[in-house]
Amino acid sequence: MLPKQKSIGINTGLLLKKSSGNYFVNTDFIIYSKKGNYSIYSFEYSRQIILYKMIDVPVENYSLEVGYSFNLIADLTKSFLINSTFFATGGYENINKSTTLLYDGAVLLNESSWVYGGSVKLSVEAYLSDRIVLTGFYKAKIIWNTSLEKIKPGVGLGIRFNL
Repeated sequence: MLPKQKSIGINTGLLLKKSSGNYFVNTDFIIYSKKGNYSIYSFEYSRQIILYKMIDVPVENYSLEVGYSFNLIADLTKSFLINSTFFATGGYENINKSTTLLYDGAVLLNESSWVYGGSVKLSVEAYLSDRIVLTGFYKAKIIWNTSLEKIKPGVGLGIRFNL
């Protein structure tokens, strides 16, 4: 965690919804600053399933996130940390591959659109070595300009490689 040190990370997790098949995958680029804090730039893909009669209606989100993480708690060696991260988010939400007509003639009133918002993440980070970090986190994303639910919580795991 040297200032200006860079790292890349890969994360995956589950969106906390009642139906199955709700997940997200993202990749991070991190630039460390002082005291365990860092800037984070992320691209995320998420997929959510909405059940309609006997079919699944897919909702896909592609988003870019820019944020800053603050170290809340760390041990003396800084090998175990708890961080809180705040993000600005923007992207595109694609509902049913932009097809509004369903198999039975029903019409979806929800539309694909550009979305924006923010998110908050609470993460636990454990350094396995100087270059490898294992993370676990809870994330709540708040999205505007969507015709679906505005708050999307999720939990996930990730691995980060310091360069």
